[in-house]
Amino acid sequence: MCKNAQIFSLLVLLVLFMAACGQIDEIAGQVSQWGSDGNLVGIIFKNGVECLGEEAQPLPSDVIYVSPEGDDTQPGTRDLPLGTLSTALCNLRPGQTLEIFPGEYHESVILGAFGDSSKPIIIRAHTEGASHPILDGESTRTMGMALVESTNIIIQGLEFRNYTDEGLLILDGSGISILNNSFTANGRASIDPDHDGEGFGVNVLGAENILVEGNLVMDNGPNQARREAYTLGTGINTFGNHNVIIRDNTVYNTIGGGILIEDSFDVLVENNRIERNELDANGGYWDGGIWVDGGHNITLRNNQIADNHGPGIVLSDEDVQYPGESFGYIVEENVLSGNIVGISIWNWGQCPIEDEKIIRLNDNRFSGNEEGDTWCVEWECGEGQPCN
Repeated sequence: MCKNAQIFSLLVLLVLFMAACGQIDEIAGQVSQWGSDGNLVGIIFKNGVECLGEEAQPLPSDVIYVSPEGDDTQPGTRDLPLGTLSTALCNLRPGQTLEIFPGEYHESVILGAFGDSSKPIIIRAHTEGASHPILDGESTRTMGMALVESTNIIIQGLEFRNYTDEGLLILDGSGISILNNSFTANGRASIDPDHDGEGFGVNVLGAENILVEGNLVMDNGPNQARREAYTLGTGINTFGNHNVIIRDNTVYNTIGGGILIEDSFDVLVENNRIERNELDANGGYWDGGIWVDGGHNITLRNNQIADNHGPGIVLSDEDVQYPGESFGYIVEENVLSGNIVGISIWNWGQCPIEDEKIIRLNDNRFSGNEEGDTWCVEWECGEGQPCN
């Protein structure tokens, strides 16, 4: 049941981007790095390119262009664009904007320690009519883009689809904005053992000052065989973050939850549409349209949560962290309709929860939820037991 234990190992793996030691070992397209102590470090991925900000060789212009019809020997101007995302992304400096022309890019790029607080790096679609750029993993690449220990970066208007683990990964970064992108059919067959077979549209881990706004997130999550093995994914997956805003997104048809907020604090989730997500892991409704577990000072406001096959909202203390964590949940003015249940609350050892310092429910509207507006279970996982 524990959705995101992987964060602890992933944060340790940041050694890859903080020290250039060891050597690259490529086996069957899987790239990893062995440190001097003989232990494996780094992000596990297939068929991708990784690069470090300190090794970038930026072009002089403030605006760089890339196109599937371009060429990496060209200067990256509008008329003479670069030809690959990896070349363009791996050589950006603070203050530059990368304009990505429409077309398909069959690439995966992992950026380590890019950007600083002085000026943003902007990575955005250069749209022409109805055409837009598509990053397509062809079900063989791990993630479309990963930002590791990176700062002050805006990703805007791109489509990420058919990546095995997630469309976009943010790991231990700050000042990242994810705006008006789409994430489709990612996470079907995760290769990272830390994901336990789960898959995500967007995956944000151990980061701060994050904005996820205006994105369309649909049809993400693991394949049917993994679901039948009690595995669910998440459309927008977040863990261990600080100061996060998730708003105005649409998340639907996930094999798993719409939005997960776990072990994070100072989080606002508002004005999202969460619809038709599959929350049944082969008979157990333990996921939610929006699921909050652990952390504190988390507000869910004015979200439209409808027709999910399971609970619309889940509020839980999965790891029995209260009173140190798992408090300060404000749930207000949400509309919950057509779900199996409106709001599911569990693992605080008390029902109802009368202490508003733990959970405060205000002016939520319910209609047509099959098993009622609210469930409360004192101990979902055994008296005083975490759900590991």
